[in-house]
Amino acid sequence: MDPKFLENQSYDLTEKSDIYSLGVLFWELTSCSSPFNFEKTGDTSIQIEILKGVRELPIPTTNREFVRLYQKCWHNKPDERPDIKQVISVLSNINNSEESVRIEELENEECESAELEKKEIEKTVVDCDISRYDKI
Repeated sequence: MDPKFLENQSYDLTEKSDIYSLGVLFWELTSCSSPFNFEKTGDTSIQIEILKGVRELPIPTTNREFVRLYQKCWHNKPDERPDIKQVISVLSNINNSEESVRIEELENEECESAELEKKEIEKTVVDCDISRYDKI
């Protein structure tokens, strides 16, 4: 829930409220749990912590750009949050850079595999240069 709404129940939820929720959802996807273990604790003091700007810590293995994105999304001030077009743009860039890394890894694997294959062939090639042998 948007911290502005927690602060003031008459606050009208906006697109920026949805962006806040999207940021929380992104964190949930990377952590596989609900923020602050809310479902288990149900503690309303969590709301106070959220109003103070406390947020969950990123999961260490999460893509850094993705972490920056969801942290911007859950900013306390709605005007500091990105709009949906910015979110989509960042996600596209992350996806494209991830694909580049994967392609580069595959190319490296192919090069390594070709090098190993070449070495194996070199080991098994029989020397057919008869000039190296003494004349009979």
